[in-house]
Amino acid sequence: MVSKIEPDRYANTGFSVKDTAPEINEMIFRKMMALTAGQRFEMGLSMMATARQMVWDTLPKHLDTAGRRRAFYERFYGEPFPLAK
Repeated sequence: MVSKIEPDRYANTGFSVKDTAPEINEMIFRKMMALTAGQRFEMGLSMMATARQMVWDTLPKHLDTAGRRRAFYERFYGEPFPLAK
């Protein structure tokens, strides 16, 4: 799953947010780069865990565990669940 952003929109900051002014994007980029690599990594893990929980919480409650996991995979990864071998 890859984001479809315009990579050169704010090339000087590495961000491509269309509704944010370039100077704000630059400020956010500077603040992010001021963090250690470990802090940025932990932030990414936290965001991933939050996204997973948000998807899990929206799945139909009537499904059994296997059905919820299949539905989770399809919603989170945007592709059909691969057949078990």
